[in-house]
Amino acid sequence: MPIVGLQPGDALATRTTGSWTSGMIRVGAALLDKPNISNHIAVVHHWDASGTLWVIEGRPGGVGWRQADDYLASPWTLSNVAQPKTDAQRKIITDGAVAMLGTPYDWAAIVGDALDDLHLWNPVHGKVQGHTMCSALLALLHDTAQLGRPKGDERLVQPADWDTWMLTRGWAA
Repeated sequence: MPIVGLQPGDALATRTTGSWTSGMIRVGAALLDKPNISNHIAVVHHWDASGTLWVIEGRPGGVGWRQADDYLASPWTLSNVAQPKTDAQRKIITDGAVAMLGTPYDWAAIVGDALDDLHLWNPVHGKVQGHTMCSALLALLHDTAQLGRPKGDERLVQPADWDTWMLTRGWAA
């Protein structure tokens, strides 16, 4: 079923393919008995004049722009479109995402997530963030906009946490 009513500042949790890391993110979620629907998060920014939806996402290579056509076409894509957001909060999220463009990818947090999923030591706890990954970017933006989000250390929020948040309407709790 298509996602209806998307606006700037909404989030998409989606399933990407084509790399072993995307599959491993979902495997890690399954090991923790969390939803393993998605492995990637993007922030809705705008539609261009031709009707193409543009998102901003954290990814290897850094935070950047991406067309969201295939995300919207996927039956696996979830959204927090129903989470109440004021226009001011939406602006904080989209402006914050633009400000993060070019921020390097947080490979240490990815490794930390994997080690957490395997119940091993995590080297990320308590370290200062100078990089980001997709799910942490959205957590940071929600914190800045004073919007609810999945609980936990911003750097360690995973796509599965956003899946749960969206599926259970965590903002209503």
